[in-house]
Amino acid sequence: MSSSGPGSSWTSSLKGGLRSLLPTRLGGGGADDQGVVAVEEVDPSMHQVTDYREGERHDVHGNRVRFQRTESHSSSEMQQQQQDTQARAQLPLSSSATAPIPPQTQTMADPKQNKKDSGTALSRAVASLSKAVVNHDNVVLPDYYEQFPDVLPSVVLTVPVGPQEIAVSRSNPLIVAPSSLPWKIWRGAVDGLKGLFFSQAPAGSGSSEPGKDNGVARGTQGIQKVVIIGIHGWYPRKALRTVIGEPTGTSKKFCEEMDLALKEYLEKHGKSLDPKDVTLIPLEGEGKVLERVDLLYRQLVRNMEWRQAVQDADLVLVATHSQGTPTSVLVVAQLIKDGLLRVREDDPNKQRIGMLTMAGISHGPFPFLKGNLIVRWFEAEAAGELFEFMDSNSHIAQKYRDGLRIVLSSGVRLTCVASLEDQVVPLYSAVMTSIHHPSIVRAVYVDGASYQNDFLINLIAFSLRLRNAGVDDHGILVHLSEVIAGSLYGEGHSTIYEEREVYMLSIRSLLEPPSSLTPAKARSEPILHPFRAKQRLNPFYLPWGMRGVADEILARGDQILIKELGRLQKLYSEWNPVSKGMKEIKFRLEPVRSKL
Repeated sequence: MSSSGPGSSWTSSLKGGLRSLLPTRLGGGGADDQGVVAVEEVDPSMHQVTDYREGERHDVHGNRVRFQRTESHSSSEMQQQQQDTQARAQLPLSSSATAPIPPQTQTMADPKQNKKDSGTALSRAVASLSKAVVNHDNVVLPDYYEQFPDVLPSVVLTVPVGPQEIAVSRSNPLIVAPSSLPWKIWRGAVDGLKGLFFSQAPAGSGSSEPGKDNGVARGTQGIQKVVIIGIHGWYPRKALRTVIGEPTGTSKKFCEEMDLALKEYLEKHGKSLDPKDVTLIPLEGEGKVLERVDLLYRQLVRNMEWRQAVQDADLVLVATHSQGTPTSVLVVAQLIKDGLLRVREDDPNKQRIGMLTMAGISHGPFPFLKGNLIVRWFEAEAAGELFEFMDSNSHIAQKYRDGLRIVLSSGVRLTCVASLEDQVVPLYSAVMTSIHHPSIVRAVYVDGASYQNDFLINLIAFSLRLRNAGVDDHGILVHLSEVIAGSLYGEGHSTIYEEREVYMLSIRSLLEPPSSLTPAKARSEPILHPFRAKQRLNPFYLPWGMRGVADEILARGDQILIKELGRLQKLYSEWNPVSKGMKEIKFRLEPVRSKL
């Protein structure tokens, strides 16, 4: 629940203290130390069926696509490098000493040359190791363009909002439709161009056609003034901060990261904004959720410069973490109720509003943490309140759900990103599994050092893709959450807000909504299912849920998802899990192996 970053004093001090007190791992199912895994470099602009294995993907037509892997070294080369490193480590520390020479070669070998060669071998080993570590890219799954094939990333990004003109942006060159040409000619040209990329509309898209204007604003058109609001998560008591350091997950950091991501996005699409046209609003304040809502709201509206910037903005972005998720939802809901945000459908100047929730505590923390000694040691009133979100009937959970109704029915685009090895917030909580609405985009952040191209990660990404497509995951995400829980010594809850791609996903989902997201769907009432977290889950629900997903996909006849099931079956056969929890997952799914 703390907001510590990977390089902060929080982590080093807290880890050292906890390990000295409790050397064994408390809770969680992930490995403490993961081996380094080489990750492929993937072109995010390609339209492929979701395939997260290294070196191979498929496009929407089922064609196999190969990608260049990052450079790797054979086991023999690595073994030789390790031997060279060990030999170098045994050299005397004195600068005048030379490397030991075997008796049979003493008359032939040059001591200076020997030392030089050892040093070269050491340099090669260190350079190789450094390169391997640097090449481990973090990933956010599933890829936005893969799950929404009616969004064309390389061409777009300004779909027409009126019958007078159309501008179709490419990163290079920029193509602008001459106003002298008839609208129907340009419409036909654009539809034909998009036809080269798409063979069919995605499941659930209804009558909308890819690229066709459905009344939802798209792309960078009309963006002149931007407001970015940052809201931090829960902070531990001030007395504790003097020991473990100040938190790095601050509201200012979220604003700055979102600002950098937006600049990068606009630059790729041939647009730039004057710095004075982008206003950062970092809202700071501690306490329980409703206390923070009142404090932060007053902080915003009493600052006349911020208030005016919010009212004048064309684009409003909100970035938040952990406990800041319910807090920010209620703050935005209050801004909508008071008319400070323009969301009315008949307003010609209505704003585009996007919210990014990182490791949001929507359904509470892991239930097993409630009685944990370490959590109780750090617990303040605000931290204890977080466990009330585990029951959707609690007072604070009902307030939060009321805020979600206002926000989602007003056309706000919500991007929920979980952290794979979060030691505090379960996957199901971070992606709001009990909330159903077409404006919610769900994803999971995976640290590069922990990324493995196995069945489990693919199953998680596939389940998230189902939810983004409006298909029920039949509880799979809930039953996988505890298995991937990170160690209490880990940093998964905080590393998520260091990743630029997380912020970029939120921008894409707001500025590039799929054609299937019509105004009626974007402003529909959310479906809020009751939820109550359980200390112990029934293991029989996982195979039953997997069978339900397979049956539903087969009944829909969606060929892309059917191919995904076939790929998951192959990955399941190849999966050789090591940890006890993951072995249990494979054992539980054995009865539905044929259904995969």
